[in-house]
This record gives sequence, C-alpha cells and structure tokens, in this order.
Amino acid sequence: MRRELTTEHQLFAENRAFALRDNFEILEDELKRLALLPEMNAGDADFLQEEQILAGAHENSVLYNTAVLLLSRDGVCVRSVPDRSEFRGKAFGDRPWFTAARGGAPGPSFRVTDEPGLGRTLKIVQPLMREKRFAGALVGVIALAEDNLIAPALHDNLPPDTDAVLVDEAGQIIYPPDRARAAEGSGWAEAIAAATRGASGTLTAEANGQKALFAFSPVRAVTPYAVVFARPWRTLTANVEQQGLALGGILLFGLILASIAGVLLAGYLARPLQALASGAIRIARGEPVPAAERPGAGRGAGTEEIVALGGAFADMERSIRQRDQELRDAAALLEQRVRDRTSELLATQAALVDAERFAAMGKTSAAIAHELKNSLNGLGMAVELIAQDPANEARVARLRPQVASEIARLRDVVDSLLSFSRSPRIDRAPADLAGVVSRAVGLLSELAVEREVAVNVRAPSALRTRCDAHKVQGVVVNLVKNAIEAGKRVEVALRASNSEAIIEVSDDGPGLSPEARDHLFEPFFTTKPNGTGLGLPTSRRFIEAHGGTIEVERSPALGGALFRLRLPLEAETIDGPAVSTPEAPRA
Repeated sequence: MRRELTTEHQLFAENRAFALRDNFEILEDELKRLALLPEMNAGDADFLQEEQILAGAHENSVLYNTAVLLLSRDGVCVRSVPDRSEFRGKAFGDRPWFTAARGGAPGPSFRVTDEPGLGRTLKIVQPLMREKRFAGALVGVIALAEDNLIAPALHDNLPPDTDAVLVDEAGQIIYPPDRARAAEGSGWAEAIAAATRGASGTLTAEANGQKALFAFSPVRAVTPYAVVFARPWRTLTANVEQQGLALGGILLFGLILASIAGVLLAGYLARPLQALASGAIRIARGEPVPAAERPGAGRGAGTEEIVALGGAFADMERSIRQRDQELRDAAALLEQRVRDRTSELLATQAALVDAERFAAMGKTSAAIAHELKNSLNGLGMAVELIAQDPANEARVARLRPQVASEIARLRDVVDSLLSFSRSPRIDRAPADLAGVVSRAVGLLSELAVEREVAVNVRAPSALRTRCDAHKVQGVVVNLVKNAIEAGKRVEVALRASNSEAIIEVSDDGPGLSPEARDHLFEPFFTTKPNGTGLGLPTSRRFIEAHGGTIEVERSPALGGALFRLRLPLEAETIDGPAVSTPEAPRA
C-alpha cells in the first residue's frame, strides 16, 4: 500500500508539472509568434503598430497578467502594454537576462527578478532578430503575487494537507513568492536538491515536525524549473490503518475458526493417514504390509490405494507441466495485446488533446468573428450614410475605395474564422475530381493574369469518386492561390494511384523554411502580412474529414513548395487520357 501511495503521489506531481509545462509552452509560442511579425520593430520612430499588436496580445491573453514590453537594441523599454510607470522608459540594458539575449542566447528564456512595486516577477524574454542581427527583445511580465498561470497547478484543488513549491535549477523557491529558502538539512532542502537534478522521484523526510512524502518532477519546456509536493504520511495512511485493523480482526476470527475446524478434522483424518504413511514406509523398505495395517476395508486395499496415489501424482505432474506451458503462452499473447492496446490508447489520447485544443480555438474564433461581423455591418452602413452627404463628396471619393477594401478584407478574415470554428461537415456525393480541379483553377484565372503567373493543369478527362466537391474545390483554390502568390509558374496535377486520388500543387517560389514548415498547419500562423493563418489548418480539417491527408515538401521540378492531397477513391473510377490544359494567359 505504501508503494501504491508513493506511485500515486509521484503521478500527481508529474501531472501538475505537465499542466504547468503546457502553460509555459503557450507563453513561449505567443512570444515567438509576435517576434516573427515584420511589424514588430523596436528601432523605428513610429510605434503605433507595435503598440496595437502588444495591446492585442495582452488583452486577449490570460497568461501575461502584468505587462508585455518591447525593448530597444540598447535595452530601453520603448513600449509597455499596459503603459505602467514601473516600465515606461526604463533601461534594462545592464540586466543579466537582457545581456544574455543580446549576446545570442536563444529564446524564449525564463528569468525571475524582483521589481519595485510589483515584487517577484517572472519574465519571458524573446530576442527580436532582423536579418540575423539582434534588434531588441519582447518581454512578457507575470507578477507572481497576483493571479497567474502558476497558481492553478501549485495552489488550486490540492489534496488535504498538501504543500507545494516551484523551484529553479539553483534550488531557489520561485513560487509562492513569500516563501523563504528551505533551511539546510531539512526535509524540504533534501527534496528540493533532488528535484534540481532534472528527474522525477519521491523521498520520505521530516516536514513541520512529522514524516512526510515528497514528490518532485521537472517542468521542462525551455524552463529549468521543477515542482515539489509534500504530504504528511499520517494523512496518506489514514485509510490504510483503518483497513489494517479490519483485516486484523478478520484474520483473528479466521485463525480461531481454523483451529476449531482442525481439532474436529484431526480425529476424522488422522487414523487413515497414519495407516497410509506406515504402509508407504514399509513399501519403501521392501517389507510386506501386514493386513492389519493396510488402509481401507478389505484385503489389499492399502496397497491398491498407494499404487493409485503414485499414479495420481504422476498424472498431476504431467497436468501441471502442460498447464504451465499454456499459461506461459497465454501470458505472452496477453502482453502483446496490452502493448498494442497501449499504443492505440496513446494515439487516441494525443488525438483527443488536439481535438480539445482545436475546439477551444474554434469557440474563441466564433466569438471573435461574431463581434467583428457586427462591427463591420455597422461600419459599412456608416460609410454609406457619409457617402450620401454631398458635402463629403471629395473626401468620400478619396477614402471610399480604401474603406471598402479594408471592409472586404476584414469580412474575409471573419469568413475564415467562421469556417475554422465550425466542425467539418462532409456531404459526400458522386463527383468528378477532374472537373473540381478545373473549376478551382478557373476561379483564379484573373489573379494569375494580374500577377503574370503561368498555371498548367495535368489531369485525366474524368476521375469520379464520392466526396464533398464544394469543400475539396475550396481546398484546391486555397493551395493554388498560395502558389500564384509565391512564384511565376504553377503546376497542378491530378492522378489515381492505389485506390486513392492524388492532387499536387507546386510552384517555383522560394519554398518554405524549416521553421515555417514546423508551424504550417497551426491556427493563426502565417508568413503573409495580411494573412489570417486559418486557410491551411481549415483545409487540412476538410481533407482529414474525408479520410485523406495533406503532405508538404519541396518541388523537385520547380524548386518551390509542393502540396500533395491524398483522397480515398470510394467508387469505381473512370480514367481517360491525361489532358493538359493551356497555360493561363500572361498579363
């Protein structure tokens, strides 16, 4: 029971460390995303765009509870959202964490410092790199004395009498912020020293004058932190002691009952067993068994019983060997099944975690899209009312195209958010994929002419299957549009192979960097100045809802990016000769 309690306490510590690591990874990803935005520039004189971006990051995040700072190349705070006096114009150039970032330390990095008026704070530092040179830093500030992302893991819903701390690699207690360093030689000091070694584990030591079970686990991500939990053994073993008393009573009653039964059975079994033992000894010596000493009734009964007993032992031995082999075979089969099932459960768990995150993002996107759409409708009506006033004719003639363009762009963003927020619903029906691809390319012909891009399509005359033609066409439109915007030559190919349809879209553009490829299908990640980052994640959800996949690699023929869609063929296909459509006209 103590081993089980120890294992349970360690798993509890590891689960809380995992939850804290998840929050830290969200902090890292948010700062990395902001640092990649081209508008984030600490060296120019106009910080309007930077302030708007930082304001959005602070208002839409529950993680940075204090401020988000933009530091210049020299470490001066040029913008703080919210604009707090503790940070406005303050120089951080001499701080060790800024010196490390300026010296080329990779980000983000986590540092704990004390700030006047705020107390102990946790800073997440992300260097800003422009053309491979240090251009400043983004700093997310979390006041540990206020409500923050660490509290749920180390404070909320803890078991009774459980104490918890967050420590760094030097054994310094980071959270709670008012907690003093553990005294040398104490149980807490021993547990914290073990936690700084970077592995999970447990130990038993004194805490507050009583034996306690300590469990610790590293947080990881890019942090050097670890969590330590302590719980008194008296609390852990209270139920076990009660069960022990009950079990002792049951054992005592059973012992008394067995003693009484033994006394009663002894008189019934002793006489025939003694006769059988005496006969066995005589047979071992080669002596005849007297008739008076033979067990059982009748002459020769004792000898027949001994022969039967020897045969029974031989049969039992053979049966035991056979049963043992069967059990070993069954155990091996069971272990294999358990391994297979465990792999399936791990894959299912990972899929459920991704689905839960996408669901949360979808709800947020739907709420944002709803509010934006209401505002856009009101803005459009206001612009029309202003345009109807003759006094504003000159100003309206100049501003109306720009306002209409921005409203159209925001409506596209809203439509993307709404598409991403909805669960993919597929209406399968017989369709010709060749026609779907042709229509998708035709919708973008004007864009290709405008950008002077040559689009070439290679497809059979017909390739029939069951799918949602509208959603597949939307995915192809999205990929072809990205290719047109990336280069000057675009190849679109459709073919059937091994019971699946393959659609490939390639271009001669610059291709995708390794960093962009790692985050390509993450929501809201984009390399375009005006992109939403929802096109590719939504496309992948539509294709996976069909039971297909999207693959990304470098085009061997054109040298740019190549996107490959794989869709299962759910009906007999009718393949005609491959037909190459003419290239799109050049502007």
